Amino acid sequence: MIKKYLILIGLMLTVGGGMIIGQNQYQFNHYIANQGLLNPAYNGTRDIISGLMIHRSQWVGLDGAPMNQALNVHGPIEDTDVGLGLSIVNDRIGFTNTLDLFGAASYKLQLDRDEKFLSFGLQFGLSSMIYDGTDAVIIDYEDPLFSGKETKLNFNFGFGAYYFADDYFIGFSIPKFFTDQFDERSEGFKNSIDYKNIHKYLYGGYVFDWHPVKVKPTLMIREVYGAPLVFDVSTSVLLADQVWVGLAYRSISDMVFLLEYIINRQFTVRYSADYPFNSMNRHAKFGSHEISLQFDFSFNRRPGMRSIRYF
Repeated sequence: MIKKYLILIGLMLTVGGGMIIGQNQYQFNHYIANQGLLNPAYNGTRDIISGLMIHRSQWVGLDGAPMNQALNVHGPIEDTDVGLGLSIVNDRIGFTNTLDLFGAASYKLQLDRDEKFLSFGLQFGLSSMIYDGTDAVIIDYEDPLFSGKETKLNFNFGFGAYYFADDYFIGFSIPKFFTDQFDERSEGFKNSIDYKNIHKYLYGGYVFDWHPVKVKPTLMIREVYGAPLVFDVSTSVLLADQVWVGLAYRSISDMVFLLEYIINRQFTVRYSADYPFNSMNRHAKFGSHEISLQFDFSFNRRPGMRSIRYF
């Protein structure tokens, strides 16, 4: 039996007017560790082969709440300034399930001898969307938005820029230009570029020594037309060169606990939990949880990573 909370999820995904616009951007708490998913320009900027597997359960306890799984693998092409990446993301929320498959390419420019770089990236791919409006509990049975099930395979692309040095970084990206929109006139979904629904991300961070620990403050700003500006600000501390512990605040009234354990130079595991301080906590009493595993390796003869990067 479909519970009443599905309607709450459906309302959170829609905006009034002739076009119903669905959320098409997933979010992760460890966004600095997940830059390959957020920004195509990041892919290949490290001098190793790097991969990430992640699972996120949002608003645990609320039926129909968002759930995400993602895989990102990227690395440089040896003896070139070109990087390549592959991302697979499964995004389930409310009545929709979207599977994204993107390939990314980046080009890195060295700006001076102080190891400062600027990278540009593009990504192209396909999104498979399944929308099942029959799962909704409705009053108006003639509403075309909830009258059936639809499956679509759509093309999409994104752009990003990434500037970094040994101890700081700044990134800007538009991961997706196309959005899926339900048009009441045609009673179907359309894949089109709507500049009012393009999500733009600007983020950055800095790593500095505060003896005897390292501190990493970060900031991310997300902007989309018609919605409040959302920002995430966080600070993490590296303890004993192996454990990062941090706190973050999201402007939609979320507090986030961040934990990262560096198993060795090849493997890192991360966990985060966030809890809303708005009205959502009445329905999602167990917060949101995220866990991921990162693996780094090189094909050269030297074991492990050839350089240490904290982002």
